[in-house]
Amino acid sequence: MDKNFQKKKILTILIVFSCVILIYGIKSLKKHFSPYPPSSASARTKGNPRAAHKITEYMDFQCPACAKGAEILHTLLKNNSKEYYLEVKYFPLDMHIHSMRAARYAECAAQQGKFWEVHDLLFSKQPEWRNLLNPEPVFTEILKTAQVNPQKLESCLANPQVNEVIAKNKEEGKTLGIQSTPTYFINGKMIVGTVNLEKELK
Repeated sequence: MDKNFQKKKILTILIVFSCVILIYGIKSLKKHFSPYPPSSASARTKGNPRAAHKITEYMDFQCPACAKGAEILHTLLKNNSKEYYLEVKYFPLDMHIHSMRAARYAECAAQQGKFWEVHDLLFSKQPEWRNLLNPEPVFTEILKTAQVNPQKLESCLANPQVNEVIAKNKEEGKTLGIQSTPTYFINGKMIVGTVNLEKELK
């Protein structure tokens, strides 16, 4: 009886131990194989992370002034990539009916390492889609030109975390006092609008 009892006891301990290892193993796998990356922030950056001048931009893809700001910053980073570091964040305005959709496409493109391609095309082609009732054909062409994988895109768009990333950016901007786009922070100093941006950069 004693031997059988000991065997059962050892077997029970082994089973419990195995279950614990299995549970922790599943949790670990979920962390490593999450269906949505924990952050796309690094995909939305450009320039030298150690640069003396750091710019954070809050923008709306349907905003004409943001398109102008994108041109200014593109030229700045092209000519001074070692001196500046840029991070882009979403701030879709409620008045722009297509801005949230555009931000969702850009965010999913970021998950494929295609953020800047889609970012630049959304702004350069903004006059073609911003006043349309249905901008989808233009968006589709933009995504195709940027070589965004359609299957991965569809899966990403179905994930509620896409909206959460955008909403988190906007909420963060609101806490900083942002009311309009584009709004920039250069080394922590708030700059509103492209006219003020150009003045500050000069």
